[in-house]
Amino acid sequence: MRPAKEKTRKPRDLVDQLARLSAVMVILAVTSAAWLDYLNFKQKKIYYLPWRLAATTEANRRLPLTSPPALSEFLRRQLEASGLPSEAIVEEKTDEGLIYISTRTTARDYRRLKDNFLATLKKAGIKTKLREEKTASGEVLVTAELMQNSRTRGWLVFRYPDPVQARKALKSQPAPAVEKKEPARMVAVVIDDIGEDLSFLQELINLKVPLTVAVLPDSSLASECAELAAKNGLEVIIHLPLEAFNNHLSSAGAEGLITTTMSPQDVRSILDRDFSLLPQARGLNNHMGSKATASEDLMEIIISFLKEKNLYFLDSRTSPRSVAYELALKKKVPAAARQVFLDADEDRSRVKDRILELFNQARKNGQAIGIGHPFPETLEVLKAYLPRTAEFGVQLVPVSAVVKK
Repeated sequence: MRPAKEKTRKPRDLVDQLARLSAVMVILAVTSAAWLDYLNFKQKKIYYLPWRLAATTEANRRLPLTSPPALSEFLRRQLEASGLPSEAIVEEKTDEGLIYISTRTTARDYRRLKDNFLATLKKAGIKTKLREEKTASGEVLVTAELMQNSRTRGWLVFRYPDPVQARKALKSQPAPAVEKKEPARMVAVVIDDIGEDLSFLQELINLKVPLTVAVLPDSSLASECAELAAKNGLEVIIHLPLEAFNNHLSSAGAEGLITTTMSPQDVRSILDRDFSLLPQARGLNNHMGSKATASEDLMEIIISFLKEKNLYFLDSRTSPRSVAYELALKKKVPAAARQVFLDADEDRSRVKDRILELFNQARKNGQAIGIGHPFPETLEVLKAYLPRTAEFGVQLVPVSAVVKK
């Protein structure tokens, strides 16, 4: 009888083992599916399980170290916690994530909050580079460049009345000359294609800041624009039309075009004529010119002319193949090169980002040149930022000042 009982038990054991195996496989499958779903959530792919709450908690915990809006909120919270009223804090953001926060305070309050505030930033992984300067209007500007993961995230500026000048004023003594602790970081802004619109030029003049205007010599109002600009303290240069690789003689600004096939006599004749039309010009930069500035033979003629006339050259850098700037330096002709095009993007809303990029390059390298054009969007950004360059730790100058340095 025993063998018969064993025969009846074996099928049952097999069924139990299969059931246990199936349960294990189900558990593994569910666990794997859940893990894959979580990975999809972390990678911002399609997911099905409710991971949102846990992820939100984690994002909140890391708030100061993530996106620029979170950094902005963090800074505002810390400033308000230090006793600064919210109405004294002005904030701006760019599309590329750079932030600018300015606040007005007193010398005593700034000294009170400085150490604790900087320590808090350091704990949050935000490094700061401080620069302090005094303005002619009797204010002290302390600019903190905010660095995160080796990248500039923006600037925080404290403004307060200079207590030393205030005490001197009470005693009716003239304020001493301000000594710069470090060389000024110079920014030059050039507006190309001037010569067709006197009203736009007048808007630039009304800014009352040192700008450089590049006038097209064959434009309909070239002489009037150059005379008006020079009379009102703007620096004038010639915006010289030069041949481009995709050049068309009928394109805008191509009148008086210098090409790579011209004889040296023809080139010099055009240059003589342009400078006789615009005697206010201190130098020139190229209009178009990707092909011309890559030609050493042609640029040799132009640079030699500038040397004879004691004029400077600004390379607009319309092509990475340009040899013009290096050739000018070799020939000992005062020269500079453009770093930033303010409005080359079709999306004109990016002009604000470009002007802040220009300031940042000047802060890092000591100087930078930006070129813009007579667009309404460019003008609005210039109005908003050029009168405030000191807040960004830079000094606005004409191109000739950069060339001298």
